[in-house]
Amino acid sequence: MKMKLYIAILFLFVLGFQQANAQYAFFPEQGVITYDKTVHVKNMLRRQISMMKETDFQRKFFEDMLTKVPETAVLQRKLTFSGSESILEPLAKDQPAMVAQLLRFGFLDYGTKIYQNLATKQTSMTLEVGGSPIAISDSLTNVKWKITNEYRNIAGYDCRRANGVTLDSVYVVAFYTDQIPLASSPSTLHGLPGMILGLVVPEQNFNIYASKVEMTGTTVTDNLIKKKASAFTREQTRNKMREILGQWLSEKQFGLFFAAMML
Repeated sequence: MKMKLYIAILFLFVLGFQQANAQYAFFPEQGVITYDKTVHVKNMLRRQISMMKETDFQRKFFEDMLTKVPETAVLQRKLTFSGSESILEPLAKDQPAMVAQLLRFGFLDYGTKIYQNLATKQTSMTLEVGGSPIAISDSLTNVKWKITNEYRNIAGYDCRRANGVTLDSVYVVAFYTDQIPLASSPSTLHGLPGMILGLVVPEQNFNIYASKVEMTGTTVTDNLIKKKASAFTREQTRNKMREILGQWLSEKQFGLFFAAMML
């Protein structure tokens, strides 16, 4: 009788241990995710050229670049998350000479760092445009999502597809997993029932997919902007950039440029 009781207690203990481990493995609240951002470089250049006039002095520069750049470039980002907070940062990666030059121009990426607090619905961003640093402090971006019945596996996690619209008209495709409960992403997007591990932005000619998910204890702090009073809102940033670039870019070109900054 005692032996049967002992076996029953041992069984319950083992079952409880397995469940606890399963919860830790599949529902992490802290960790680090590495993402690969693939930019379709030639497509981006072709898009820019198509919006330029034959007399535009920049057209010859972009047409020359088109013959030299690779079809795609892969950049890396790291997302650290804990509780309701996350911070996204670029990772240094050696690039071919022409890609490195485009990165210096801010054409492929802006080296953006993004802090999000889903509990307070606030975000902070820092980036660089033309060598000038920009700091943004605002509420979270608005995203309208429609969840579909399409699935795919990313970095070992089953993810469900959602189609979204943000920044008024930018169409995005996201793949999220509810096995990681924080509703964040490798961008300014948020609001799905779990972490976004895959993101496609057709208009911007890039996609981002998680390559590694690490469950580890982390701490996230909003320390991107030392003096919040000196930061702009998204709308203030847009108005300022439009004032500076209005004479060089058409409305459509500027819209694409600003959306790339804010994503």
